[in-house]
Amino acid sequence: MTISALIIDDEQLARDELKYLLDQAGGVDVVAQGANGIEAVDLIEEHHPDVVFLDVQMPEMDGFEATRLIRASERATGRHIQIAAMTAHAMAGDRERCLQAGMDDYISK
Repeated sequence: MTISALIIDDEQLARDELKYLLDQAGGVDVVAQGANGIEAVDLIEEHHPDVVFLDVQMPEMDGFEATRLIRASERATGRHIQIAAMTAHAMAGDRERCLQAGMDDYISK
């Protein structure tokens, strides 16, 4: 079974590296990529992915605000998209902060 994914990160290199890793692992179809939370919200509406790999710190709209908007729209649809926070922050409490914001998992870059 193949799952569909979005990669949202303001760094092109980070998007390329994650896409490469997902391609190598198999079973994941990266349907779109974006550079900020605004694009994340729009791309979710367009592609309805199973999972979103979402950077926490981005310009225009960060991952926390994007997650808040995504979760609000899910209340209307009843659908739940898995959100994996991606962040360079690896300090104590960062994982918990992401989970409390409504993200489902946490990946330290």
